[in-house]
Amino acid sequence: MEIVLHLSGHCIETAARRRYEKLVQELLKEHDVEKERRLEGELELLLDFLKKADFSDLRKRGFDGSREMLVRVKKDRENFLVEEI
Repeated sequence: MEIVLHLSGHCIETAARRRYEKLVQELLKEHDVEKERRLEGELELLLDFLKKADFSDLRKRGFDGSREMLVRVKKDRENFLVEEI
């Protein structure tokens, strides 16, 4: 499971929070069971990322929104892999 975030004028933490809010809204109106499961998986990963990620370090590594980029977030055991795509 992975999540793609769009950074443009805001840092990775803000992008993750916005994606979380969007996923919750999508889940509330979704009626397709298969899509609902996928959204729930994304939501679970995103919530874990929001709770455990070191956003200060991620901003220092360039995920600060100073330039537009797409970022992939994946979980590798207990760590998160964050990379520009």
